[in-house]
Amino acid sequence: MMENAEIALSLKNISYSYKGNTAPVVKDFSLDVAKGSFTTLLGPSGCGKTTLLRLISGFLVPSTGTVELNGINQKGIEPDKRKIGMVFQDYALFPHMTVRQNILFGLKIKRDKLSNKKLSKEQQHEKAAKIAENLDLQNLMERFPNELSGGQQQRVALARALVLDPEVLLMDEPLSSLDTKLREKVREELKMIQQKLKITTVYVTHDQEEALSLSDKIAVINDGALLQYGTPRELYFKPQDDFTADFVGRANFVPLENETYIIRPEWFELNKTESPGVVEGKVVSGSFLGDRTRFVIAAEKLEGKSCNVALTADLPTLETNFLEEGGSVSLNISHKWKI
Repeated sequence: MMENAEIALSLKNISYSYKGNTAPVVKDFSLDVAKGSFTTLLGPSGCGKTTLLRLISGFLVPSTGTVELNGINQKGIEPDKRKIGMVFQDYALFPHMTVRQNILFGLKIKRDKLSNKKLSKEQQHEKAAKIAENLDLQNLMERFPNELSGGQQQRVALARALVLDPEVLLMDEPLSSLDTKLREKVREELKMIQQKLKITTVYVTHDQEEALSLSDKIAVINDGALLQYGTPRELYFKPQDDFTADFVGRANFVPLENETYIIRPEWFELNKTESPGVVEGKVVSGSFLGDRTRFVIAAEKLEGKSCNVALTADLPTLETNFLEEGGSVSLNISHKWKI
């Protein structure tokens, strides 16, 4: 699946059904995750994303297929013995413990790789201090979770997972409880931390903007099956099916040249010439979004041929102040992709 890259995590033909259900939640799922990469499992609620994380971590056992970590089959290896860290949706911090105590919690049972002995208290505190410095938590070590912002809690949960030196970090929608502004800020911090530490990360979300901004690779999942696996740009500009096209951003499905093309709303542009545009139609409505306005267009002609198609077009606000509901509009297309 991935050329010239060392594979940290490999899922091979994974299927899984919950007890009492005949239909599999995960269906013949295969995926290779490169070492040091940030891979996102993207799909709607109930598509099998979290189930896949539980299969990787060992909390569930595949009905068929294998999970390999650095080439080693994880069958029969208990969750606490797998070299995997986990950051949960609600962070799962211990409310009665300080930041320092939360980070130290797992280190109390961790054993040194060479001696197989438990780490000394000095070693534990050295590791906790180092990861706290990497995540800019050194001045918060004596605070309790309820004294931290959402972003700070997220970093503590991340520190608690990373201090155990996992080979793969799993994250299950860790930003979903944050408000929009804070989510954007923490998202930027998370990406910088991942790049700094070069930790292989598998991230679950249903938020396409989050996936596009964070990921090296995205796996689009629907109904337990992998639909497409590629870079954010590949999925956005070259989706391979209708679901991916419509889930990774907005998509207009437009009949052109006897084929069906997807055209993103921002791929339309005003026709400023006297010649007819590719699209001729009427403005149905406009929604002000700041630097751009989202118009619903009733297309009456496509490439000079009569039609009856509703299109969504995002156009620069400063260029479209003259457009009114019911008024005529002429558009050209800067990019298109055949499905």
